Amino acid sequence: MSVNVLPKPGEPVRTVLIGAGNRTKNIYAPMMKGLKPWVDIVAVVDPVQEHCDAIAEKIGARPYCDIKDAVREQAPEAAIVVAPIPLHHAYSVFLSENKIHNLIETSWCATVLQARDMIQKAKENHVYTRVGENFFRYPIDSFARALRDSGYIGDIKRIFTYNDHTGYHNNSRWTVFAGEYPEWISAFEHTMPTMPYYESPQRFHDSETFRSRYISFPSGLTVIDQAANIKGMLGRQVRPGFTEWHGTMGTLVQQGGRYAAPTHYILDNNKRVEVGKGVHSEWTAEIRRCMYGDTTVLTDAIRPANPNYISKVERFYNEDGYYMGVRAQIPGGEIRFDNPIQIGARSDHYFPEYGVCVAGHIIDFALQIRGLRDSEFDEQDALMSLMMEIAARESIINEGKRIRLPLEGDIESDHIVLEGLRKRLGFDPLDIEAVLGYKAPKP
Repeated sequence: MSVNVLPKPGEPVRTVLIGAGNRTKNIYAPMMKGLKPWVDIVAVVDPVQEHCDAIAEKIGARPYCDIKDAVREQAPEAAIVVAPIPLHHAYSVFLSENKIHNLIETSWCATVLQARDMIQKAKENHVYTRVGENFFRYPIDSFARALRDSGYIGDIKRIFTYNDHTGYHNNSRWTVFAGEYPEWISAFEHTMPTMPYYESPQRFHDSETFRSRYISFPSGLTVIDQAANIKGMLGRQVRPGFTEWHGTMGTLVQQGGRYAAPTHYILDNNKRVEVGKGVHSEWTAEIRRCMYGDTTVLTDAIRPANPNYISKVERFYNEDGYYMGVRAQIPGGEIRFDNPIQIGARSDHYFPEYGVCVAGHIIDFALQIRGLRDSEFDEQDALMSLMMEIAARESIINEGKRIRLPLEGDIESDHIVLEGLRKRLGFDPLDIEAVLGYKAPKP
């Protein structure tokens, strides 16, 4: 099968990269050479001169410590914002008001109020605002959609996941898989103290929170999304944890491993069904014995012909180790997803495919700007992922009540989050000038 090669614009989008921290250093910078057909990074902005200079030199751009100087001198068409979440809203609004398209890292912002303002400012200034969402581009998610479309395991109407990435990223995964927005969400949380530990130099913890969400879609898809300690600290289940896509005729399974890449496989206990009258089935008898202590065989035995057929789902690479796609051999054929992001350059900070997924949202952003295609994940999709997160908070505040989506009117948890940010930052997070002047460097 040939790879669906993405179009390239006549001219790359003149872009400024905002933020020169660890994520930019480890994920974005290594790929910029390969992304040159789509984006030309002309400036790097970061309040820490040392960080800014290092990234700018690496990718061949001009360093700036002030976004206003970069905008005035470089006149960029677009910006990629890789900065702490409390700064996202202010940067997006500032960029939109200066007629600059803006791609904002995940999570998009902190509140629905901010998200709506970002969308409105972009619309008023005739620019695009997007979120840098990459999780639905992961190999297993791309394959899950190919498997769904193939019909091999029937209609997939339930997804169960434990300790993957409960929150904004997963919300995006489920809406993309469903191809629609959810009707409601119900949520529960439990926090307990733990021994003190550092997840990273700037992230100290002495407790952990278990989160559980139930999400219902109009088509009948239900998602049970749970996690605690998603970074796998204290010996907990590591990310990507355990996820199952439940079809009417089989299951797609993902299992994470602490010292190995996650494994994926299809349990095909379906398809070739045998129906018989009074057939003695060792398989049926064994199941009944285990469940009921009874070996009586039902007079009408309906069972899969091969209840244990397993198809291994494998990622495949070219001779240079570049991620090319995902495939599974099934009886009589193959199910596969071919990776369209062929840029050569890559980031191996997490796993070989991760940088490709990030490159996907950058290319998607550039193609939207150039009018070559509509975004795979637009501002309304970004807003819904945030609404799902805020709705989960609303449900927790209201003892697990089902919260209808989309959210409308005044949102209680929005005010709680904004007040928390005011205390943490020492100023109003909606004050654009104050936020732009804030410096939040990581070690």
